[in-house]
Amino acid sequence: GGSSMSGASAQPVPAAEIDLNGASREQFKLNAIEVASFLHQVQAQSWDVNETTAMEKPNPVVQSPGLQRRTGSGTVYPSATPFLENSNVGICMLLPPMLEQGAVVLDLQQFFWRCPLDTCLTCVRWGDQTRGEPRKKKAAALAAEKTRSGNKFDHCCFVSMSLPNGFQHVSVKVFKTGRLQTAGCRDGGMSLTACKVVAAAFARIASDGQPTPLFQYGPLWRGVTTPQYLQQLSLDAPIHVRLEKESILGVFDLGFKERGFNVDMAQLRALLSHPDNSDRVCKVHVPKTDAKEKVKRFQGLGVYVNKDCLEGASNNVFVNIFPTGKCTVTAASTHGVANQVAEVISRLIIDCFVQCRKKDMAAGSATKKARRR
Repeated sequence: GGSSMSGASAQPVPAAEIDLNGASREQFKLNAIEVASFLHQVQAQSWDVNETTAMEKPNPVVQSPGLQRRTGSGTVYPSATPFLENSNVGICMLLPPMLEQGAVVLDLQQFFWRCPLDTCLTCVRWGDQTRGEPRKKKAAALAAEKTRSGNKFDHCCFVSMSLPNGFQHVSVKVFKTGRLQTAGCRDGGMSLTACKVVAAAFARIASDGQPTPLFQYGPLWRGVTTPQYLQQLSLDAPIHVRLEKESILGVFDLGFKERGFNVDMAQLRALLSHPDNSDRVCKVHVPKTDAKEKVKRFQGLGVYVNKDCLEGASNNVFVNIFPTGKCTVTAASTHGVANQVAEVISRLIIDCFVQCRKKDMAAGSATKKARRR
């Protein structure tokens, strides 16, 4: 009995199972690359939004007679503007939803060389190779690119395009998994439009007369293998392309500056960090001083709004609050979540406003009493 047990434990693992484990690890690696790319793009676009917002002047006062909330002394409460989306990072998928992940993979080299270029699709890059007319970059960006030239990103192709209404700096990353990631888009609709342009390119490639399909069977494929099916996946890409996920970035104004008040950032930080607000604010972040020592208005206050107080939120949402009262929202999953975030922050800021006004009023009364004496 003992010898049979030891013999059973020494049996080799089937080669098919080893291959499957290796394939799963490879798929995990591809997924990790896509997630890292997504987070990096959100961070990059967040920086752009924050830099622009910090320089903007406050909105003009909107007169609303009879609808303005006032304090006991007659001071008009600030009121926030609606959330406005101005940047979007979208994730789209080209393959049918019923197809198991890893069953087929995209041949990036084939896509790079066969991608049709025209007035809409202007450039495609893969690793250190480029076809078409690349966008002109700033000198600083070029210098940074040279420093990392030894680490070319060849896990995806970069497709540059021009869309209607003057949007000439839109790009889409095309991954081996059939996923697409957008950059430079204004909203989810534009992200989907950009991905539809890429999907149409897949269909055009499938009809270019070359026999090699863009998609290849992956190690996780189960079933009969036919090149016709792979060609059909490319032809049907415009039908199956869909927006799976998006990160919404945008701005709203708390209305402080237009009422003649500055945001007391120290007091605001103390308020937001108070345990009474832990159900809405899970973390308060103060950014480090900018390397270029920019003006103080660039130094905002970062707040992570708790996803548990937001209906439909899949993650905590980051908000940057500037002394001007301007706020930027990063990585909201839907417009509804972004609007809820603006409402949560606005209510907390009103609390801060009331406390500041009480403090000012008390200080004013103390000064008047001192003068009378």
